[in-house]
Amino acid sequence: MTNEPGRGIGRTADRYWEFLLARDPMLRVRQGLPVETLPGASLAEAEERARFAEGVLGEVRSLDGAELTGADADTAAFLTGLAEQELRAHRHYWLTPAATPYRLFPLSLYIDAVLRPFRFTERADVERYLGLVRELAGVVGSICDKFVGQAVRGFRVPPQALAGVRAAVAGLRESVARRVEVGDDRLDGLGPAERGQLRDGVGRLAEIELAPAFDRLLSVLDAPGYLRGAPQGVGWARYEGGEEAYRDFVRTYTGGDTAPERLHELGREQCRELAERMRELRVTLGFHGSEAEFHERLRTEPRLYARTPEEVEARYRGHLDRLAPALPRWFAVLPRAPYGLARLDPALEPGMTFGYYEAPTAADPVGRYRYNGSDLERRSLLGSASLIYHELAPGHHFHLARQAEDRTLPQLRREVAEFGAFNEGWAEYAAGLGWEAGLYEDPWDAYGRLAQERFTAQRLVVDTGLNLGTMDLEQARDFMRANSTEADGQIASDLLRYSTDLPGQALSYRAGFLEFGRLRAGAEAALGAGFDVRAFHEAVLGGGALPFHGLRRRVARELGTP
Repeated sequence: MTNEPGRGIGRTADRYWEFLLARDPMLRVRQGLPVETLPGASLAEAEERARFAEGVLGEVRSLDGAELTGADADTAAFLTGLAEQELRAHRHYWLTPAATPYRLFPLSLYIDAVLRPFRFTERADVERYLGLVRELAGVVGSICDKFVGQAVRGFRVPPQALAGVRAAVAGLRESVARRVEVGDDRLDGLGPAERGQLRDGVGRLAEIELAPAFDRLLSVLDAPGYLRGAPQGVGWARYEGGEEAYRDFVRTYTGGDTAPERLHELGREQCRELAERMRELRVTLGFHGSEAEFHERLRTEPRLYARTPEEVEARYRGHLDRLAPALPRWFAVLPRAPYGLARLDPALEPGMTFGYYEAPTAADPVGRYRYNGSDLERRSLLGSASLIYHELAPGHHFHLARQAEDRTLPQLRREVAEFGAFNEGWAEYAAGLGWEAGLYEDPWDAYGRLAQERFTAQRLVVDTGLNLGTMDLEQARDFMRANSTEADGQIASDLLRYSTDLPGQALSYRAGFLEFGRLRAGAEAALGAGFDVRAFHEAVLGGGALPFHGLRRRVARELGTP
């Protein structure tokens, strides 16, 4: 009988995995499974996910928590956290943007990950591909339906963000028809008749379904009356029910119950502390002018810029080479998957500020940071050390590769990484280990790390200030300008991201970093001389991503602390 709760929680995890696998094309791509459908933005789909999540919570609550031990207790915490996030998303469906730039990103993802790699070996593949193109048009239609429904309910894009939204939609309209076309290099398995059927079908769908779906969305955006009901300022507090929604967004993205007002205060405190450390480091570098003057110098400092993409990669590789000998002192277990570097597709580089981490797959078992090798005369490498330790090792790769490799975890926990504060908080904590490991001995690398820390700290201030209505865009811009090295154009873009597109998401980096710091400080205080940092890191990473309430229990259990 003692094993029954564990078997029950395992079955629930497996059912959740099957539910998500049937609906998430990216999960199916990673599993090498065919994609038959693409998820849209409809209320019906949100309600279906919420009903399933409510059922999962009921199953978890029906188990006696006292009988769930070890990994089963972790799985219960994972399921609870995942289901609660889903319910919050459904609760605020009408207060969650549908057609803002970051929310539209899945459309590009579906094309690049599902449609462009599609291979044709038989006639049936033609119909399956045409079905996916039709599905894509349906997704755009569902986004438009939600956008219209939001306007009726008083949730409209503020004037400050409308031009960016329209540009994103218009850009997608122009690129999607071209990107769904199929080149000859993918048609080896088809005869002339099937090739003609495919090309004609794609062209017809682009003309009569895809383009009109985008045009309908653009017509709503361009309607003379659209802005009449829009708030004149940004931030969720300006919408009816918006403050409650924002507080729930904060819970989801920070993984805890710290009030946004307290996060705002913490951000200001952290910015002051980091500014003083940066001032001291500027003196070490022999500079005695103002911070603004120093940052102007950074824009012309030759050692902070590369001339070629190969030089960019060499800089990152140098940081990784310095890290490698230190790893055994900090980690008892390393990922089996190797890690490396590769340049982004140059066609994608103009739309990306930096790059991204690409997790290992069965087809390509190497975790990589895909770096941006464009516009090098304006792309400073000041923060290159901090960046690569966050994105690759010992940051995202050490978390995600190890999680995927752990066959003792249910597949849901190996494949789903939905706890943003764990994901980004660990990566920031991992980059911060560079202080202890002596990886920031070069003062330029140290300054870059401090600048990155302050950048994530100021987000605690401006995200909460804008969305609680205690700061306007001008005040937020001034604060961000004083507490980051970003150019004005990037600052303007970031502030709209926080206040009109992804409210609360930017908090996950520093809030998660602070939570990992508190966890470690608590373990050090409880264990004293018996504290082993390698055991702490194993307690954190050995169970994969967890909501913080579950992670705290896991760390206490694994280390034997109260």
